Amino acid sequence: MSERPTYASMGEVRAAIDALDEQLMPLMAARAHCIAEAARIKGDPETALVPWRVDEVAAHARELATRQGMDADLAEKLWRAMMAEFIAHERRLMEQAAGN
Repeated sequence: MSERPTYASMGEVRAAIDALDEQLMPLMAARAHCIAEAARIKGDPETALVPWRVDEVAAHARELATRQGMDADLAEKLWRAMMAEFIAHERRLMEQAAGN
């Protein structure tokens, strides 16, 4: 776990958040690409949700959070919300490909 800075003002906090978002968005775009590939490979919208995989990814998020000194419950909630949106996106992509 790396040392985290202390900020002197909300302006500094906001600038740090914006800088982090600049780093996060390319990673989110790469994750979205993986989801699109999963949709292409799976094909059937009924296969978008794989409950055991959701649990596996959530557990991994908890492990990663703990290693970073982050609240594991918060990380799991964020990951589950993100996964739910990506699963819905994957389903929509499959439905579009099927002409539905």
